[in-house]
Amino acid sequence: MYKKLFAFTLAEVLLTMTIVGVVAAMTIPTLHYSRAKKEYSAKLKNFYSRVNNAILDMEIDKGSFRNLNPVTDADVVVAKNKAFQWWLDYIDPYMGHASIINNANKKVIYFKDGSSVRINYTNQTFLEVTYDVNGDKSPNRIGFDQFLFVFAFDDTHRKSCFGNVNTNFGPYCPLGQSIAGLTRETLIKRCKSGNDDGTYNNGTWCVKLLENDQWEFKSDYPLKF
Repeated sequence: MYKKLFAFTLAEVLLTMTIVGVVAAMTIPTLHYSRAKKEYSAKLKNFYSRVNNAILDMEIDKGSFRNLNPVTDADVVVAKNKAFQWWLDYIDPYMGHASIINNANKKVIYFKDGSSVRINYTNQTFLEVTYDVNGDKSPNRIGFDQFLFVFAFDDTHRKSCFGNVNTNFGPYCPLGQSIAGLTRETLIKRCKSGNDDGTYNNGTWCVKLLENDQWEFKSDYPLKF
């Protein structure tokens, strides 16, 4: 006597596979985004801490940061070259690197965790850098995987950017604008859309929002990557 065997029909198998595929399509991007946020947060926190610690170590050897001369030149290219060398002289010895590209077309410092830093701009009052959490990988967009920081060389800009005159490095400060003391709601709005007049609309405010949130990408962080 034969036992009757039961099995799934082809239609039932296909339906199950379809449901599994839909669930995966809904959950995998969310899991990836959650993992990326944690990774980016850890790297940002580490970079911010390491630069500030490098400044403290540098001051032991070379004196107060306040006594350093601003890096500038009438020629923008020359100024950037000087600023890159400034990093190599005053920050790199106390922070280290994995590799450096330093030529006429590209000046980048890479770290062991895969992130990198570039010198953007410098003048009499500040030196601006871009920290990229994943190096040369895409999307290479401000507020998404690239984040702006500045070194401030005078008390006016230290107070305006960081809220006190004893901090030398921190979140990017749009030229001539005070960001210390802004509400979180304002920072979210400006991180997403820039100023009301349409300036600084490329995620330049986002680093201040992240600092305010202890370098975490909260659920309402306005730029999704």
